[in-house]
Amino acid sequence: MNSVNGTATSLAARTATTRVDVRMYCLGTGDCFVLKFYAGDAEQFTILVDCGSCVRDGEKLRPYLNDLREYVGGQIDLLIVTHEHNDHVNGFDRCHNVFEGLTIKQAWFAWTENPNDPTGQAQELLNKRQKMRVGLRKALKQVRKNIRQNPPGRGRPLDAFMSGLDTLSFVNLDEGNNLSTKKKSDQELMGMKVIKDLLRRRGVETRYLHPGHSVALPELPGVNFHVLGPPLDKKYIYKNGKEGRDVYKRHFSIGDSLMALDSLLELNHELRDADLPFNPEFVLNEFDLDDTGIRHAPADWQRYLRQAKALVDRYHHPRCAWRSIEDEWLFAAGSLAIRLNSHINNTSLALGVELGAGGPVLLLPGDAEFGSWESWHMIEQWEGLGAGGKHLVEDLLNRTVFYKVAHHLSYNGTPLAKGVQMMTSPELAVMASLDLNRIAERWKSTMPNKELLAELMRRSQGRCFVMEDAALLSPSSDALAQSMPDRYCVKTDSDKRTLYKQYSVVL
Repeated sequence: MNSVNGTATSLAARTATTRVDVRMYCLGTGDCFVLKFYAGDAEQFTILVDCGSCVRDGEKLRPYLNDLREYVGGQIDLLIVTHEHNDHVNGFDRCHNVFEGLTIKQAWFAWTENPNDPTGQAQELLNKRQKMRVGLRKALKQVRKNIRQNPPGRGRPLDAFMSGLDTLSFVNLDEGNNLSTKKKSDQELMGMKVIKDLLRRRGVETRYLHPGHSVALPELPGVNFHVLGPPLDKKYIYKNGKEGRDVYKRHFSIGDSLMALDSLLELNHELRDADLPFNPEFVLNEFDLDDTGIRHAPADWQRYLRQAKALVDRYHHPRCAWRSIEDEWLFAAGSLAIRLNSHINNTSLALGVELGAGGPVLLLPGDAEFGSWESWHMIEQWEGLGAGGKHLVEDLLNRTVFYKVAHHLSYNGTPLAKGVQMMTSPELAVMASLDLNRIAERWKSTMPNKELLAELMRRSQGRCFVMEDAALLSPSSDALAQSMPDRYCVKTDSDKRTLYKQYSVVL
């Protein structure tokens, strides 16, 4: 029974929550969670958090979204969109007709998505994001061009680099969409654009939330939504953790390049004086270096021009092709893609849902990385408000009984001292949206981080549910369904496809 119909539901809306069912739709690495709040047997409230996947084909997503539509009964009381990555928003585009058929009563986004942010900070971040996307797209185009032009064998390093770059570009760039044949824009991913347009057309109440605020809803008496992130200070948005100290050790690292983003943005544009590392009078063109140009040059320049011509001729010789930097300088695109990915992750709307004053907490951090997590502990107005004078964030982490694992079990998605080590509740259960059968091959070296997975397994006493975990956990989380049928269930369809995994938080 929906929260807008019937006397029983009206009564439930005035009664404290007794259970929350958290359903993770297993539509491929990416987030799509439905939370249903109950007072006794009566439904109080339904929340959808994100809808995206590393699966690109909308038809392959449809069975999951059809089940979702049936499950929510045609209505979502609150839609939460955490951040603008395809594995969190492309379902809004790929299966847009499902959402056209749903009633959405209100929606929450992070303050970083506010088009009317009075401080101008949101627009500054969006502009930066757009420039990075344009630069990345241009670099991708140039790398592909260089691969085509390379002689046999020379393109192999670029092929490997392109494979990794494609993985990062998928979550950050649109490669096509189902709704429009117009020229693509790097201003906004199509999934984000589609859901925002739908909300705007329908006049749905939309809020852009700031860290340090706590939101209460009349339908859920006693429940508080504490807004943890994204941070207001952009230094935390761009901040990375210290490997092995703040975050778990990663399996490999990609070195940074000194290549400036401006170089990628100006790719194939006419050279400007401002782009030169020296004064424009020192620029030599082809005429300057041919015999006629040298003869007509001032006498004191002729010797230097002949030396320059000899140098150019030498490096243009086929035997010196190995000295070329046409490929090497483009490796800056790797660093750019990683920075863009982390920047957007740290703009995730992160929430701690407190079920009654001093009660259990559901932690929903989107894909927040270390910089965002660290900023939560810096929220001044929450200093000393936790139990025993603790910072409220530390207290919320101590009381966390359900954790939606950030960033698909990657090394930098869950900090150590600022995160998992504070999750001390014996009732802790965790869910991670990672499917090794449906994820880019390159991600498998960092997802899952085995140390993080082992720690979460230990702290949750085995209540660790991964989207597809047959190769990761022994016994698998599906085996737990037999030992705790009142708390955990799995649904498969006639094709033996796992549609969802569901865990109940019981108060």
